This record gives sequence, structure tokens and C-alpha cells, in this order.
Amino acid sequence: MHPLLKPSFRAVSGLKPALMLLSSVLLAGLAAWPAMAAPREEVAAAAPDLAPVKAWIAKSTTIRTLVADFKQQRNLKTVRKPLESTGRVWIKVGGAFRWQVGDPPKLTAVLSPQGEFTVMNHAKKAAEIFSPEALEKDQASQALTFLRVGFPSSLEAFQRKFDIIQVSPDGDWDRVEMKPAAGTGSSGVVKMGMYLHRGRHTLGSMQVYLRDGSWIDTVFTSTQENPDIPTALFQPDLTGYSVRRK
Repeated sequence: MHPLLKPSFRAVSGLKPALMLLSSVLLAGLAAWPAMAAPREEVAAAAPDLAPVKAWIAKSTTIRTLVADFKQQRNLKTVRKPLESTGRVWIKVGGAFRWQVGDPPKLTAVLSPQGEFTVMNHAKKAAEIFSPEALEKDQASQALTFLRVGFPSSLEAFQRKFDIIQVSPDGDWDRVEMKPAAGTGSSGVVKMGMYLHRGRHTLGSMQVYLRDGSWIDTVFTSTQENPDIPTALFQPDLTGYSVRRK
């Protein structure tokens, strides 16, 4: 079950740690995410029923911009107590992205329309800017793929990126268990789970299980579909920050 997460934050800097935090949001794609009830343990299914995934993908194709609030819990093997945070994400499909933790924000990550990726640590007044070329060379940047090319428009396109292992009904929800397809470059991800609402065809939560034994659980608590998003949100103001470029 998903507890009510108490907001907290530990400072993160650099490309790989930031993308680890972002991964469950980005891999969730560009669907609409309403508040959800706490899911129960998954129920085994005899064979995957792909209808919920098809309906979710169809719904996601109507979304061009999205603003969503989330609660995220990182469970690390080396830390006894899970790391918990709350935040907000702004997405412009195929073009730009902004993700931040805390209010006021403590950590912000921005993918600009030009393809630069900026990670800002507000407490340290420090920022790192990664060029599109630097992102291409880093395996962690695979998490940004959806923002560049958009979410798959069909089940067939989705299955080129993910192998669907099981779809299990759970009340008003369907839990989809999947893993990255061979050759997709997501070597650090073992498997993923997501809860899709059966009536609204929307995503309520996403779980990402990593090869090092840690996992990230993200619950989406509120959303706005297709709002107008100011361009300035994707152009971070680095006045007063020490900046390192890669």
C-alpha cells in the first residue's frame, strides 16, 4: 500500500542521480494522472490482457502538455529509511520538461526545447548544464527518450520498448508489470509496474525497480491536461549560480 508520504529532501547533484529520481516520472509517459486510491497486493493473471494498455496509450495521444503533482519514495539498499519527497512536473510533449522537488523548490531539472539539460541545486546555488551531445553519451539519459520523441502511439510501438509480463486487475485499477525490451539501453532497470484506472484510462502510480536492488515509487496526486505552459519555465534563470557545463 502507498502511505501518505511526509515531504522531505536530501540534496542531489549531477546527471545520474537526478535522472534516477526522474526515471519513474519520465517512463510513465505523457498520460493524464489523477489522484488514486492505495493499491493492494497484485493479483496473478493467467495471461496478459492488453486492453488496459491500449486504452491508456490511446488516451495519452490526446495530451500535448501536462502539469502534475507527485509524491515519490526512493527505497535504497544502503539506507534503512526510504527517502521521500513531493514535487511538480511540467511536460510539453516532444519538446520540453521541468521537474522540481519541494515548495519552494530545492532541486530543479529542466530539459529545454533546444535539448540542453540543466540540474539546479538551489541550496548550494549550483547548476550543471549538459549539452545534447553529453546526454547522448550517458546511459542514464535514456530516461529522457520519451520527452524527445513523444509517447508511443500504438501498442506495437510500446512493445518495442517494453515487454509486458503481466496485467492484473485490482479493484478499479489494472496493474501492469513490464521490463525494458532487449536492446533499449535501459540496463539499470530490472522491471517496472504501473497502475492504470480502468474507467478513466489514466495512470495513478509508477514503480521502477533497479538492478542495484533499489526501487522508486511515484504516486501522481493531481494533474492538468493540456494547459498553457509559459515558455520561461523551460529557460531556467541561473543568475547568482555557479555553473558547470558538460
